[in-house]
Amino acid sequence: MLFTIDRDSLLNKLKIVEKVTTQRGNVQPVLSNVLIEACNNVIKLSATDLEIFVKANAAAAVIKEGKITIPARKLLEIASTLPDKPVEFSLDEDTNVITVSCGKSKFELIGISASEFPKGEEEVEYENEIEINLEPLLKSIKNTVYAAANYENRNVISGVFCSIQGDTLEMAATDGNRLTRMIETIKNDSQKSTKIVIPSKTLNEFVRICFFSSQENVTLVVDKTKLILKTPNFSINSRLIEGDYPPYGQLIPKSTLNNAVVSRDELISALDRVSTMVNDRTSIVKFSFSQGQLLLKAETPNAGSSEDVIECDYSGEDLSIAFNYKYVLDSVKTMDAKQVKIGLNGSLSATVFKPDSEENYICLIMPIQIR
Repeated sequence: MLFTIDRDSLLNKLKIVEKVTTQRGNVQPVLSNVLIEACNNVIKLSATDLEIFVKANAAAAVIKEGKITIPARKLLEIASTLPDKPVEFSLDEDTNVITVSCGKSKFELIGISASEFPKGEEEVEYENEIEINLEPLLKSIKNTVYAAANYENRNVISGVFCSIQGDTLEMAATDGNRLTRMIETIKNDSQKSTKIVIPSKTLNEFVRICFFSSQENVTLVVDKTKLILKTPNFSINSRLIEGDYPPYGQLIPKSTLNNAVVSRDELISALDRVSTMVNDRTSIVKFSFSQGQLLLKAETPNAGSSEDVIECDYSGEDLSIAFNYKYVLDSVKTMDAKQVKIGLNGSLSATVFKPDSEENYICLIMPIQIR
Protein backbone atom coordinates (compact mmCIF):
# COMPACT_ATOMS: atom_id res chain seq x y z
CA MET A 1 0.00 0.00 0.00
CA LEU A 2 1.31 3.42 -0.99
CA PHE A 3 -0.63 6.67 -1.20
CA THR A 4 -0.42 10.42 -0.60
CA ILE A 5 -3.16 12.51 0.97
CA ASP A 6 -3.71 16.15 1.89
CA ARG A 7 -2.95 16.69 5.58
CA ASP A 8 -6.17 18.61 6.37
CA SER A 9 -8.31 16.00 4.64
CA LEU A 10 -6.60 13.22 6.59
CA LEU A 11 -7.06 15.04 9.88
CA ASN A 12 -10.73 15.79 9.21
CA LYS A 13 -11.56 12.17 8.42
CA LEU A 14 -9.59 10.87 11.39
CA LYS A 15 -11.61 13.12 13.69
CA ILE A 16 -14.78 11.55 12.28
CA VAL A 17 -13.79 7.94 12.99
CA GLU A 18 -11.36 8.04 15.92
CA LYS A 19 -13.97 8.62 18.66
CA VAL A 20 -15.68 5.33 17.81
CA THR A 21 -12.60 3.23 18.49
CA THR A 22 -12.42 1.37 21.79
CA GLN A 23 -9.53 2.29 24.07
CA ARG A 24 -10.29 -0.25 26.83
CA GLY A 25 -7.52 -2.76 27.31
CA ASN A 26 -9.77 -5.75 27.86
CA VAL A 27 -11.13 -5.83 24.31
CA GLN A 28 -9.67 -6.87 20.98
CA PRO A 29 -6.60 -4.68 20.23
CA VAL A 30 -7.82 -4.15 16.65
CA LEU A 31 -10.83 -2.22 18.00
CA SER A 32 -8.42 0.56 19.00
CA ASN A 33 -7.33 0.81 15.37
CA VAL A 34 -8.68 2.52 12.29
CA LEU A 35 -8.92 0.43 9.13
CA ILE A 36 -7.42 2.22 6.13
CA GLU A 37 -8.24 0.91 2.65
CA ALA A 38 -6.62 2.52 -0.40
CA CYS A 39 -8.04 1.98 -3.88
CA ASN A 40 -9.21 3.95 -6.95
CA ASN A 41 -7.67 7.21 -5.65
CA VAL A 42 -9.84 7.06 -2.54
CA ILE A 43 -8.97 6.03 0.98
CA LYS A 44 -11.66 4.61 3.22
CA LEU A 45 -11.26 4.95 6.97
CA SER A 46 -13.36 2.67 9.20
CA ALA A 47 -13.72 2.30 12.96
CA THR A 48 -16.01 0.33 15.24
CA ASP A 49 -16.76 -0.51 18.87
CA LEU A 50 -18.86 -3.48 17.65
CA GLU A 51 -22.07 -1.52 18.24
CA ILE A 52 -21.48 1.28 15.74
CA PHE A 53 -19.50 1.13 12.48
CA VAL A 54 -18.32 4.48 11.11
CA LYS A 55 -16.77 5.00 7.68
CA ALA A 56 -15.33 8.13 6.05
CA ASN A 57 -13.94 8.60 2.54
CA ALA A 58 -11.24 10.97 1.30
CA ALA A 59 -9.60 11.62 -2.04
CA ALA A 60 -5.97 10.51 -2.26
CA ALA A 61 -3.27 9.78 -4.81
CA VAL A 62 -3.14 5.97 -4.58
CA ILE A 63 0.00 4.50 -6.11
CA LYS A 64 -0.39 0.99 -4.71
CA GLU A 65 -3.65 -0.39 -3.35
CA GLY A 66 -3.85 -2.13 0.00
CA LYS A 67 -5.30 -2.07 3.48
CA ILE A 68 -4.11 -2.16 7.08
CA THR A 69 -5.30 -1.14 10.55
CA ILE A 70 -3.38 1.55 12.46
CA PRO A 71 -3.69 2.72 16.10
CA ALA A 72 -6.31 5.46 15.72
CA ARG A 73 -5.41 7.75 18.60
CA LYS A 74 -1.70 7.72 17.83
CA LEU A 75 -2.32 8.43 14.14
CA LEU A 76 -4.60 11.34 15.07
CA GLU A 77 -1.92 12.75 17.39
CA ILE A 78 0.63 12.52 14.59
CA ALA A 79 -1.64 14.11 11.97
CA SER A 80 -2.44 16.98 14.37
CA THR A 81 1.25 17.92 14.58
CA LEU A 82 2.15 17.65 10.89
CA PRO A 83 2.81 20.71 8.70
CA ASP A 84 0.33 21.61 5.99
CA LYS A 85 1.95 19.41 3.35
CA PRO A 86 1.05 16.14 1.57
CA VAL A 87 1.29 13.07 3.81
CA GLU A 88 2.64 9.79 2.41
CA PHE A 89 1.69 6.37 3.75
CA SER A 90 3.68 3.28 2.78
CA LEU A 91 3.14 -0.25 4.11
CA ASP A 92 5.67 -3.03 4.51
CA GLU A 93 3.34 -5.99 4.01
CA ASP A 94 5.83 -8.45 5.54
CA THR A 95 6.04 -6.66 8.89
CA ASN A 96 2.77 -4.61 8.94
CA VAL A 97 4.88 -1.52 9.63
CA ILE A 98 3.39 1.70 8.22
CA THR A 99 5.69 4.62 7.46
CA VAL A 100 4.04 8.04 7.61
CA SER A 101 6.09 10.81 5.99
CA CYS A 102 5.39 14.55 5.73
CA GLY A 103 8.08 17.01 4.73
CA LYS A 104 11.14 16.09 6.82
CA SER A 105 9.08 14.25 9.43
CA LYS A 106 8.81 10.46 9.47
CA PHE A 107 6.98 8.06 11.77
CA GLU A 108 6.77 4.27 11.86
CA LEU A 109 3.69 2.59 13.31
CA ILE A 110 3.07 -1.10 13.89
CA GLY A 111 -0.29 -2.06 12.43
CA ILE A 112 -2.57 -5.07 12.70
CA SER A 113 -3.66 -7.03 9.64
CA ALA A 114 -6.89 -5.83 8.06
CA SER A 115 -8.15 -9.43 8.15
CA GLU A 116 -8.63 -9.08 11.94
CA PHE A 117 -10.89 -6.04 11.62
CA PRO A 118 -14.60 -6.83 12.16
CA LYS A 119 -16.70 -6.91 9.02
CA GLY A 120 -19.33 -4.25 8.43
CA GLU A 121 -22.85 -5.17 7.42
CA GLU A 122 -23.55 -3.09 4.34
CA GLU A 123 -24.01 -6.16 2.20
CA VAL A 124 -27.37 -6.96 3.82
CA GLU A 125 -30.47 -6.38 1.70
CA TYR A 126 -32.24 -3.41 3.23
CA GLU A 127 -35.97 -2.88 2.99
CA ASN A 128 -36.18 0.91 2.88
CA GLU A 129 -33.97 3.78 1.71
CA ILE A 130 -35.11 7.33 2.42
CA GLU A 131 -33.21 10.49 1.52
CA ILE A 132 -34.15 13.61 3.48
CA ASN A 133 -32.62 17.02 4.10
CA LEU A 134 -30.13 17.04 6.95
CA GLU A 135 -30.92 20.29 8.79
CA PRO A 136 -34.35 19.34 10.23
CA LEU A 137 -33.03 15.91 11.21
CA LEU A 138 -30.15 17.44 13.18
CA LYS A 139 -32.50 19.94 14.82
CA SER A 140 -34.88 17.15 15.83
CA ILE A 141 -32.08 15.02 17.26
CA LYS A 142 -30.66 17.88 19.34
CA ASN A 143 -34.11 18.69 20.73
CA THR A 144 -34.94 15.13 21.77
CA VAL A 145 -31.92 12.87 22.33
CA TYR A 146 -30.95 14.37 25.69
CA ALA A 147 -34.19 13.05 27.25
CA ALA A 148 -33.59 9.39 26.35
CA ALA A 149 -32.94 6.95 29.18
CA ASN A 150 -29.39 5.99 30.03
CA TYR A 151 -27.96 4.01 27.11
CA GLU A 152 -26.65 1.32 29.46
CA ASN A 153 -30.25 0.34 30.23
CA ARG A 154 -30.51 -1.08 26.70
CA ASN A 155 -34.31 -1.04 26.76
CA VAL A 156 -36.55 0.69 24.23
CA ILE A 157 -36.53 4.08 25.99
CA SER A 158 -32.74 4.23 25.77
CA GLY A 159 -33.38 5.10 22.12
CA VAL A 160 -35.14 7.89 20.24
CA PHE A 161 -38.37 7.19 18.38
CA CYS A 162 -38.19 8.36 14.77
CA SER A 163 -41.15 8.48 12.39
CA ILE A 164 -40.98 9.60 8.77
CA GLN A 165 -44.38 9.85 7.13
CA GLY A 166 -44.31 11.64 3.78
CA ASP A 167 -42.93 15.13 4.37
CA THR A 168 -43.22 14.95 8.17
CA LEU A 169 -40.43 13.94 10.55
CA GLU A 170 -41.39 13.28 14.18
CA MET A 171 -38.91 12.34 16.88
CA ALA A 172 -39.48 11.71 20.58
CA ALA A 173 -37.52 10.57 23.62
CA THR A 174 -38.31 9.85 27.25
CA ASP A 175 -36.64 8.48 30.35
CA GLY A 176 -39.87 8.16 32.32
CA ASN A 177 -39.40 11.50 34.10
CA ARG A 178 -39.49 13.75 31.05
CA LEU A 179 -40.60 13.58 27.44
CA THR A 180 -39.44 15.55 24.43
CA ARG A 181 -41.13 15.62 21.04
CA MET A 182 -40.21 17.45 17.85
CA ILE A 183 -42.13 17.62 14.56
CA GLU A 184 -40.40 19.01 11.47
CA THR A 185 -41.30 19.39 7.80
CA ILE A 186 -38.78 17.66 5.54
CA LYS A 187 -38.16 17.13 1.85
CA ASN A 188 -38.78 13.45 1.13
CA ASP A 189 -38.98 12.95 -2.64
CA SER A 190 -39.51 9.20 -2.37
CA GLN A 191 -42.43 9.66 0.06
CA LYS A 192 -41.33 6.45 1.76
CA SER A 193 -42.20 5.99 5.41
CA THR A 194 -40.65 4.34 8.44
CA LYS A 195 -41.03 4.08 12.21
CA ILE A 196 -37.89 3.04 14.10
CA VAL A 197 -36.16 3.42 17.47
CA ILE A 198 -32.54 4.55 17.11
CA PRO A 199 -30.00 4.16 19.95
CA SER A 200 -29.22 7.54 21.50
CA LYS A 201 -25.53 6.69 21.28
CA THR A 202 -25.81 6.41 17.48
CA LEU A 203 -27.58 9.76 17.17
CA ASN A 204 -25.09 11.56 19.40
CA GLU A 205 -22.28 10.17 17.28
CA PHE A 206 -24.08 11.25 14.11
CA VAL A 207 -24.44 14.84 15.38
CA ARG A 208 -20.75 14.91 16.32
CA ILE A 209 -19.64 13.67 12.91
CA CYS A 210 -21.84 16.17 11.06
CA PHE A 211 -19.77 18.93 12.69
CA PHE A 212 -16.85 17.80 10.50
CA SER A 213 -18.84 17.32 7.31
CA SER A 214 -20.82 19.83 5.29
CA GLN A 215 -23.77 18.04 3.70
CA GLU A 216 -27.30 19.01 2.72
CA ASN A 217 -28.93 15.57 2.63
CA VAL A 218 -28.67 12.29 4.46
CA THR A 219 -29.94 8.85 3.48
CA LEU A 220 -31.51 6.52 6.02
CA VAL A 221 -31.13 2.91 4.94
CA VAL A 222 -33.47 0.86 7.11
CA ASP A 223 -33.76 -2.85 7.79
CA LYS A 224 -35.83 -4.59 10.44
CA THR A 225 -32.96 -4.52 12.92
CA LYS A 226 -30.31 -2.27 11.36
CA LEU A 227 -29.84 1.30 10.16
CA ILE A 228 -27.28 3.11 8.05
CA LEU A 229 -27.10 6.90 8.12
CA LYS A 230 -25.01 7.91 5.14
CA THR A 231 -23.83 10.89 3.10
CA PRO A 232 -21.32 10.94 0.22
CA ASN A 233 -18.47 11.44 2.71
CA PHE A 234 -19.32 9.22 5.68
CA SER A 235 -21.69 6.56 6.99
CA ILE A 236 -22.77 5.16 10.35
CA ASN A 237 -23.96 1.58 10.59
CA SER A 238 -25.92 0.76 13.77
CA ARG A 239 -28.39 -1.70 15.16
CA LEU A 240 -31.93 -0.52 15.87
CA ILE A 241 -33.66 -1.02 19.20
CA GLU A 242 -36.43 -3.58 18.95
CA GLY A 243 -39.70 -3.28 20.83
CA ASP A 244 -42.79 -1.07 20.95
CA TYR A 245 -42.10 2.52 21.92
CA PRO A 246 -44.48 3.90 24.60
CA PRO A 247 -47.55 5.74 23.20
CA TYR A 248 -46.17 9.10 24.29
CA GLY A 249 -48.82 11.12 22.46
CA GLN A 250 -51.33 10.15 25.13
CA LEU A 251 -49.20 11.89 27.77
CA ILE A 252 -49.12 15.31 26.09
CA PRO A 253 -51.91 17.53 27.49
CA LYS A 254 -54.16 19.10 24.88
CA SER A 255 -54.47 22.26 27.03
CA THR A 256 -53.13 23.72 30.28
CA LEU A 257 -55.02 25.58 33.00
CA ASN A 258 -52.32 28.16 33.73
CA ASN A 259 -49.66 29.52 31.43
CA ALA A 260 -46.53 31.53 32.04
CA VAL A 261 -44.01 33.18 29.72
CA VAL A 262 -40.45 33.92 30.87
CA SER A 263 -37.23 35.09 29.25
CA ARG A 264 -35.17 32.06 28.24
CA ASP A 265 -31.84 33.69 29.14
CA GLU A 266 -33.11 34.98 32.49
CA LEU A 267 -34.48 31.56 33.41
CA ILE A 268 -31.19 29.86 32.56
CA SER A 269 -29.16 32.41 34.53
CA ALA A 270 -31.44 32.24 37.56
CA LEU A 271 -31.38 28.43 37.60
CA ASP A 272 -27.59 28.45 37.35
CA ARG A 273 -27.39 30.75 40.38
CA VAL A 274 -30.02 29.03 42.53
CA SER A 275 -28.70 25.55 41.78
CA THR A 276 -25.50 26.27 43.71
CA MET A 277 -27.47 25.40 46.86
CA VAL A 278 -29.46 22.40 45.67
CA ASN A 279 -29.34 19.10 47.44
CA ASP A 280 -26.98 17.07 45.25
CA ARG A 281 -29.01 13.94 45.86
CA THR A 282 -32.33 15.36 44.60
CA SER A 283 -31.41 18.44 42.46
CA ILE A 284 -34.75 20.01 43.43
CA VAL A 285 -35.58 23.63 42.66
CA LYS A 286 -38.99 24.98 43.71
CA PHE A 287 -40.83 27.19 41.19
CA SER A 288 -43.39 29.59 42.73
CA PHE A 289 -45.57 31.42 40.20
CA SER A 290 -47.46 34.56 41.22
CA GLN A 291 -48.75 37.71 39.54
CA GLY A 292 -45.94 38.97 37.29
CA GLN A 293 -43.08 36.99 38.80
CA LEU A 294 -41.44 33.60 39.24
CA LEU A 295 -39.57 32.79 42.45
CA LEU A 296 -36.95 30.05 42.26
CA LYS A 297 -35.72 28.51 45.49
CA ALA A 298 -33.36 25.70 46.52
CA GLU A 299 -32.24 24.48 49.90
CA THR A 300 -29.99 21.84 51.38
CA PRO A 301 -30.40 20.72 54.99
CA ASN A 302 -27.47 21.77 57.18
CA ALA A 303 -25.96 23.78 54.30
CA GLY A 304 -28.29 26.67 53.45
CA SER A 305 -30.61 27.94 50.77
CA SER A 306 -30.81 30.20 47.72
CA GLU A 307 -33.52 32.06 45.86
CA ASP A 308 -33.92 34.31 42.83
CA VAL A 309 -36.82 36.18 41.25
CA ILE A 310 -37.39 36.85 37.55
CA GLU A 311 -40.17 38.64 35.71
CA CYS A 312 -42.90 36.37 34.46
CA ASP A 313 -46.01 36.94 32.35
CA TYR A 314 -48.41 35.05 34.62
CA SER A 315 -51.90 35.98 35.81
CA GLY A 316 -53.28 32.73 37.25
CA GLU A 317 -53.62 31.65 40.86
CA ASP A 318 -50.44 31.39 42.92
CA LEU A 319 -48.87 28.01 42.22
CA SER A 320 -45.79 26.25 43.58
CA ILE A 321 -44.22 23.26 41.86
CA ALA A 322 -40.80 21.56 42.12
CA PHE A 323 -38.57 20.04 39.44
CA ASN A 324 -35.20 18.44 39.00
CA TYR A 325 -33.63 21.66 37.75
CA LYS A 326 -31.28 19.77 35.40
CA TYR A 327 -34.28 18.58 33.37
CA VAL A 328 -35.49 22.15 32.96
CA LEU A 329 -32.05 23.41 31.94
CA ASP A 330 -31.58 20.58 29.43
CA SER A 331 -34.85 21.53 27.76
CA VAL A 332 -34.54 25.31 27.80
CA LYS A 333 -30.94 25.38 26.59
CA THR A 334 -31.89 23.54 23.37
CA MET A 335 -34.61 26.08 22.50
CA ASP A 336 -33.85 28.62 19.81
CA ALA A 337 -36.17 31.28 21.25
CA LYS A 338 -36.09 34.45 23.33
CA GLN A 339 -38.97 33.37 25.54
CA VAL A 340 -40.19 30.09 27.02
CA LYS A 341 -43.83 29.12 27.53
CA ILE A 342 -44.62 27.08 30.62
CA GLY A 343 -47.96 25.26 30.73
CA LEU A 344 -49.18 24.19 34.18
CA ASN A 345 -51.99 21.89 35.28
CA GLY A 346 -51.26 21.85 39.00
CA SER A 347 -48.38 21.15 41.36
CA LEU A 348 -48.46 17.38 40.76
CA SER A 349 -49.16 17.30 37.01
CA ALA A 350 -46.64 17.12 34.19
CA THR A 351 -45.61 20.60 33.03
CA VAL A 352 -45.07 21.67 29.42
CA PHE A 353 -42.00 23.69 28.46
CA LYS A 354 -41.80 24.97 24.89
CA PRO A 355 -40.35 27.89 22.92
CA ASP A 356 -42.71 30.77 22.21
CA SER A 357 -41.56 30.80 18.59
CA GLU A 358 -42.86 27.36 17.55
CA GLU A 359 -45.54 24.88 18.52
CA ASN A 360 -43.94 21.69 17.24
CA TYR A 361 -41.35 21.26 19.98
CA ILE A 362 -42.36 20.48 23.54
CA CYS A 363 -40.72 19.09 26.65
CA LEU A 364 -42.95 17.53 29.27
CA ILE A 365 -41.41 17.32 32.76
CA MET A 366 -42.84 15.48 35.73
CA PRO A 367 -42.73 17.49 38.97
CA ILE A 368 -41.28 16.24 42.23
CA GLN A 369 -43.59 16.07 45.22
CA ILE A 370 -42.24 18.04 48.18
CA ARG A 371 -43.20 16.81 51.62
